[in-house]
Amino acid sequence: PPSLVHNKPGKGPQVLSLVVRHSLPIRPSISRMEAVMMQSPASPASQNLVANTEKRLACGTIAAYSAPRMPFSAIDLLIRPARITVYRDALGMTIAAQAMIVSLCKSADFLLGFMLGKLSDATRTRWGRRKPFIALCSPVFMICTLLLGSPGWFFSRPHSADGNSTVTTVSEACAALVDSSNRSSCVELKACIDAAVASSTLRPWNATDGNADGVAAAAPASLSAYFGVLYFLWYLSGWTSSLIPYDALGMELTSDYHERARLFGVKTAFQFMGYLLQIGVGLGVSLAFETDVLMQVRLQAVAYSALLGLCFALLLRSVAERPLRPPKHAPLPMVPAVRQLLANGPYRQYLVFKVPMTIASLLPANLIIDYIKYSMRIEDFNATYYVAFAIVLLCVFGAIPLLISAARRWGKKEVLATTCVVEALLFAVAFAIPPGAMADGPLYILCACVGFGMAASYVLPDALLADIIDYDELHTGLRSEGLYTVVESNLQQYAEIVGGVVPSLVAYFAGFQSLGGCSCGCGAKCDADYLRWSCPADVGYACTDGFGATLLYGEPDRAAPCTVQPEGVQWSFRVFFLAVPAACYLLAAIPAWKLPISSHSHRAIVAQLRAREAAEAAAARPAACSEAAEAVAGGA
Repeated sequence: PPSLVHNKPGKGPQVLSLVVRHSLPIRPSISRMEAVMMQSPASPASQNLVANTEKRLACGTIAAYSAPRMPFSAIDLLIRPARITVYRDALGMTIAAQAMIVSLCKSADFLLGFMLGKLSDATRTRWGRRKPFIALCSPVFMICTLLLGSPGWFFSRPHSADGNSTVTTVSEACAALVDSSNRSSCVELKACIDAAVASSTLRPWNATDGNADGVAAAAPASLSAYFGVLYFLWYLSGWTSSLIPYDALGMELTSDYHERARLFGVKTAFQFMGYLLQIGVGLGVSLAFETDVLMQVRLQAVAYSALLGLCFALLLRSVAERPLRPPKHAPLPMVPAVRQLLANGPYRQYLVFKVPMTIASLLPANLIIDYIKYSMRIEDFNATYYVAFAIVLLCVFGAIPLLISAARRWGKKEVLATTCVVEALLFAVAFAIPPGAMADGPLYILCACVGFGMAASYVLPDALLADIIDYDELHTGLRSEGLYTVVESNLQQYAEIVGGVVPSLVAYFAGFQSLGGCSCGCGAKCDADYLRWSCPADVGYACTDGFGATLLYGEPDRAAPCTVQPEGVQWSFRVFFLAVPAACYLLAAIPAWKLPISSHSHRAIVAQLRAREAAEAAAARPAACSEAAEAVAGGA
């Protein structure tokens, strides 16, 4: 019958292709298909089915598709730490309230993500099925990014309830004596502060009165509502409604095994270019606005939102979606579609390694600021953070071409599994080093090694997933990139719960206090230019408010009290930053190595898909001729 095609011996590989019509599909064995391909390695027919059906993607198409990943990554690397530095430390949102808001937003977005992916797969318009979602939702995402990064327009950190703060009673004469260009010598300023302290206008630097300035007050509930609404819309319009169709579009651009590695390699390069852009710009604005983190984040939110709009406009104009064959049957409802997705054996094994790997890659990114600030106790944490991340990203750029070359030579899953083992060993060694000894050399050496692992975790899993989706099409007759991408996005979100919410809750129950209980300092700008920090038992009077400015009272080299946390909090950040990623990378290595789809089996999958298309075309031609003949006969 025309629905079955079986080549004769000697005429090419014995590939059986089933055209999915009204019966349930049969899942072919990957090992059997690979064996069939190996039976005729030199068969011209088998090579033509695979090698000659896909053209090499144009460099302009790859660049236009990959470009939006750059501002997306910059925004991600801006907002993720801004939850800590802006909302929690600078504005006083409690760590528990933020953890609950993040978990609720991501849980609500989970179901919406599945609906969006299913809707995107079923959409048919003259512009395609992915690009309309990008065009409609990306502007909302840009607006949410701007507002989420600019809470300083509407909120400020509250002072203690008694209102008798150091800043509100400061002598105007003393404030006028601050010379921002001179951080080491300020004799006149010190004399003025001495007189103000003697007259009780300012409190002594070591006052321990419970009603003194520096007792942190709770942030208003309106700040939590502002953050919650915007954070939910930010995730829904961006990471769900824009990024899911965007990722699915990339998987549809080509079905060639090696071309996909090239496409996703370039996409990953743009992704890390975005991270590098944020590091460079962030370091620049942090130097210009050293102690004002609100201004630092606001300026970057404006710039990256505009850049994202330009990049998405380029994609919508320059990248054409591949034409899709009409579906052979109506799409499945949501629950059967998810069950069908989970019936894909290679995909289940993919999830087994993808879940711990996602957690391992997100935990260090989420906790590096807390580790530097509260475990290593560094006041100017931003400088250390930007240098560390710059080293990671530079190593990522160097690793991407090496990984693509290695994947071509040894296979994607083999390279990925080996990298997981190496990363597990590196994080375990770093965990054994005390945080105080990690400054400078050890921390930066770890960052250089971690960059290679981060590149592998971004480049190779996407290419492996695209191969698995081809296998699913062979099984079901449908392309379901959107639904698969939804699961990927939701994995990222729930890994975010583990990577962000769980450590925050553990730190909260261990006694965490924002800024160590201080009202300002460590990046949260004080209202007086001669304060480095203002804490319940320590006021950091200094020549200026800049990091490293000479302290006028007490031990000049003492650690900033805004970096002090209970020992349990410090251990919680250390464990989740280093020990848990080590365990997760080790858990991911074995299932990554055992993934069943290799380059040989993928060629067999593509060959069967091509044979199926040829069979459908052959079956359609006689039917079309019969209809034409009937029409001619009827006209006669």
